[in-house]
Amino acid sequence: MDESWCSPRQQVDTSHASSARLYDTYQGGKSGYGVDRDVAGEVAALLGDTKRIATSARAFHTRAVRAAAGELGIDQFLDVGAGVPNEPHTHQVAQGVHPGAAVVYVDNDLVVLRQSEALLSGGTAGRTDYVQADLRAPDTILKEARRTLDLTRPVGLILCSVLHFITDEEDPRSLVRALMEPLVPGSCLILSHGTDDFAPAAWRAVEDIYRQQGIGTQIRGRAAIEALLDGHDPVEPGLVEVHRWRQDPAAAPVAGDDHVHCYGVVATKQADEKAL
Repeated sequence: MDESWCSPRQQVDTSHASSARLYDTYQGGKSGYGVDRDVAGEVAALLGDTKRIATSARAFHTRAVRAAAGELGIDQFLDVGAGVPNEPHTHQVAQGVHPGAAVVYVDNDLVVLRQSEALLSGGTAGRTDYVQADLRAPDTILKEARRTLDLTRPVGLILCSVLHFITDEEDPRSLVRALMEPLVPGSCLILSHGTDDFAPAAWRAVEDIYRQQGIGTQIRGRAAIEALLDGHDPVEPGLVEVHRWRQDPAAAPVAGDDHVHCYGVVATKQADEKAL
């Protein structure tokens, strides 16, 4: 893998939008610059309520981590493409179940680095760390993660709202495999990914907007996202739109034609798993 992807950026580029700042902007965060707000406005004109899409994806992240910690007993998480810190943080959710849970955040965005440093300097329970690296450098991620995580025990690998920034030419399936293969049986993959199943023309336009900002983007259909699981076993309810994944019982029922354009899944690694 190209290790140059993990090289730290020394200055924030305010001439182009960044995927991390855009995601924060969609959620109503304040980390974006003018260019991020402008791009977010263009995307909203195509997709509608981008805040609902982004917050639904983030809520899935929280529910999935809680389920992995509570039902699967996992107390170590590797959150790759963690993005701008937003509460509840991954470590808060995991440590709400296992007070000593270990969490390593990974991202390559300088704004994320600065805010994560401020967050961690305030003190956190358990073992929490941050690694500045890119998803395209899995060997570096795993090497640095070993300083905090015990890879001889199950780990929850989180790849939420990040793989749609990996094009087919960059082989996202191989990146998932490279990060999952060293993990022991009992580990799990928590994945969410934007889909063009319900508004393909709008998503083609959004991809063009992102690419004009220098952000490689490939929104995929259900079959292509399922292929990223690489043989791991989905837990109930499988791969579904994020707002349908174990919906909060107190929330209003989700109508059949109600879409947030993002699939989510939690899948486990089994002892008899064979490489595909």
